[in-house]
Amino acid sequence: MKEKIQFKKQRDIGEIITDTFKFIRTEWKPLGTLILKIAGPALLILIVAASMYTQTALGSFSTLGFNNTGPELFTGTVIISLIVMMFSTVAYFSLLYGTILNYIKSYVNNNGIADAEEVKNGVYSNFWSLIGLGFLIGLITGVGFMLCVIPGVYVGVVFGTAYSIHVFQKRAVDDTISYSFKFIKDEWWITFATYIVIYILFYIINLVFQIPLIIYTFVKTFTAINETSMNPAEMFDWGYTALNGISLLAQYILQSILVISTVFVYFNLNEKKNFTGTIEAIDTLGASDQE
Repeated sequence: MKEKIQFKKQRDIGEIITDTFKFIRTEWKPLGTLILKIAGPALLILIVAASMYTQTALGSFSTLGFNNTGPELFTGTVIISLIVMMFSTVAYFSLLYGTILNYIKSYVNNNGIADAEEVKNGVYSNFWSLIGLGFLIGLITGVGFMLCVIPGVYVGVVFGTAYSIHVFQKRAVDDTISYSFKFIKDEWWITFATYIVIYILFYIINLVFQIPLIIYTFVKTFTAINETSMNPAEMFDWGYTALNGISLLAQYILQSILVISTVFVYFNLNEKKNFTGTIEAIDTLGASDQE
């Protein structure tokens, strides 16, 4: 019998990281299956569009056999692939957040067993609101970074738990934005430190999947140095495209680590402020004593 993870409790940084990977270890198969079923199509479109954009933007369109098509098709491909990549990115992350958050919501409500149908219904009901929330968060954070880096970092940390607030507390998008600032009050620095540690771990894990691409690029660069007549575009051939696609696939799937960790951060902060888990535990003990 697999170990049930208690979400509604306070945790320090070490416990948040440990329980994030413990949850992934115990739930990776059912959760991963749902992520691929629900968010997989958007991810596939995103990878194809990103690979095409990378090839075109690097000026290697000739290596795909379109070297005689002219600048019009080249420019058109760049614009189309960029637009598709932008929309598929928004769709993928909305579906990814929706799947993971609704999976954990079902997991908590059903005593450690997530109901797939319940998760799907939750994702589809939250899809457009998550897109709207993501757009507002991106806009506010982007403005913060343009004005000065520090405001961007500040609101970025504030909105780290916004998606969890929206799904678990069923708040409207505008209410979620305003409540996020109240929710993290007096806990910003510890939350910032937690995210820093998590992002470092994520970067290290993600780097492992980029090693083949790094090696391939190094070899091609070394070859180009020794062959003065080599076209620079040849460095970005189908081998590079395939390895780049694999690294992108791993990077986007590994984003699940960040999403799950923000859920643990949310429950930690919620327990500190609202004592939800403690109250439920007391109610459960009271009900047991009355029986």
